Amino acid sequence: MTAASPVLPPSTPSAQGIDARGVLALVDALEADGHDPHSLLLARHGHVVARGWWAPYAAERVQLVYSLSKSFTATAVGLLVDEGRLSLDDRVFELLPARLLPAGAEVSERYRRLTLGHCLTMATGHDVDTWPGRVALSATTPSDDGTDPVLGAILAREPEHEPGTAWAYNQLATYLAASCVREVTGSGVLDLVRSRVVSALDPAGADRVRWHRTATGRELGFSGIHVGTDAILGLAHTYLDGGRWAGDRLLSPAWVATATAPTGLPNREPDPNPDWTHGYGCSFWGARHGYRGDGAYGQYAIVLPEQDVALAITSETVDMQAVLDLVWEHLLPAIDRDGDAGADDALAARMAALAVPTPRSAPGRFGTGSWTRSTDSQLPEAYAGVRVEGVDGPDPAGEATGAGEATDAGQARGGSAAYRLTVEAHGTTATVEVGDGHWVDTRLTVGDAELVVAAAAGWTADGTFEADLRLVETPHRVRVRTRHDGTAWLGWHRVPLHGSDPLALVLPGDRTYLSP
Repeated sequence: MTAASPVLPPSTPSAQGIDARGVLALVDALEADGHDPHSLLLARHGHVVARGWWAPYAAERVQLVYSLSKSFTATAVGLLVDEGRLSLDDRVFELLPARLLPAGAEVSERYRRLTLGHCLTMATGHDVDTWPGRVALSATTPSDDGTDPVLGAILAREPEHEPGTAWAYNQLATYLAASCVREVTGSGVLDLVRSRVVSALDPAGADRVRWHRTATGRELGFSGIHVGTDAILGLAHTYLDGGRWAGDRLLSPAWVATATAPTGLPNREPDPNPDWTHGYGCSFWGARHGYRGDGAYGQYAIVLPEQDVALAITSETVDMQAVLDLVWEHLLPAIDRDGDAGADDALAARMAALAVPTPRSAPGRFGTGSWTRSTDSQLPEAYAGVRVEGVDGPDPAGEATGAGEATDAGQARGGSAAYRLTVEAHGTTATVEVGDGHWVDTRLTVGDAELVVAAAAGWTADGTFEADLRLVETPHRVRVRTRHDGTAWLGWHRVPLHGSDPLALVLPGDRTYLSP
């Protein structure tokens, strides 16, 4: 197991009343069901009882957590509510001054009645998410006069219902909440979350926290935060403990109660999954057990007050209900069930050896080559092809460098590159160092930004080359599969929400531009 959380002390599961066999079963199931887990951290009674990352993911890395960002934004609002600087009854377009509105934008009477509380509870009165389309496009529109094009696009579509009377999951709601934080503090929600939330929950990771912004430099709020799993567990545990973290008061009990209590407005989506029918609070979902914050592709901060448990999971899955089902099936029965030292030791060894499936060459396979992009590739046509070269490897008749089985996370991550994989993209080239049977990191420079790629690959028995390029600060991975016809398929394990071009995931420090 990796080093314990810097704040919560470590413990064995059995000492905190958890049978480690249940946690092992959860880990097995997450892997067996193809959910591509990246990290899992579990705490009970104020102690961390399981903590691990699947290499090449690691404690020191941050990861894009999509809509789990909403729970961090709500926590920033909670800090300001506790200080009396904001109220959930504040009207949004009284907090946001007219100077922010583009020419021609008008605030209707219905929008004038929209409150900060309506935004955090997704009760703006819209029937559907109104971010896609015109609003998303406005997020890529620069402005040289201090106005926010996103606000103009939001105001162009009137809510179908009175605010507070109808629920719909709507990204613009949290964008407006983040905008209110910016206006009240004079800086962005990132500054507040970094300096007062993550700096407490994960001091070593605070400087690494980043957030996707619009073209005018405003954090999205509803998505885009890149944060470490220690901070996710810390967030869940802070709410579990009534707003306290490591003995200090971070949030008031009143805010925690308000944020985690569903409003009672029904989910009007067609056939929602079981754990999406228990209501929505201030950026926290009710659930069959406890409550949670979550983000697309399997990012979770799960709070189980009855069991005094906090759980953080990051992954790349499309079946988010299935992951919750596995938690209910395997973890819940293990709580307050007798465990033993043998199971504790087995879990500790398993968590220390976690690694995602790692490509490696078949025995005796090694080679080089160039391939053009196949017509059925998922990456845009701007990605024209790939070239693979050996790096200090043997001749084609020899063994590929590093082709042995990785037996633990340390062996699966690190080591020398076996290949260089060069991708032709957007009229230039990008070269990634690639391990064979282990992961090698490359930091690609994209303008004023970096994209961190952990890559592993291998030659199959039939002479094709297969590489996985994990964009390890996101949930996603690019896949390269060569074919005997001289082409290579360039695609995704799961296509990101923001489109098929990997550049849409680039996060350049404090100047981030998100593609629609």
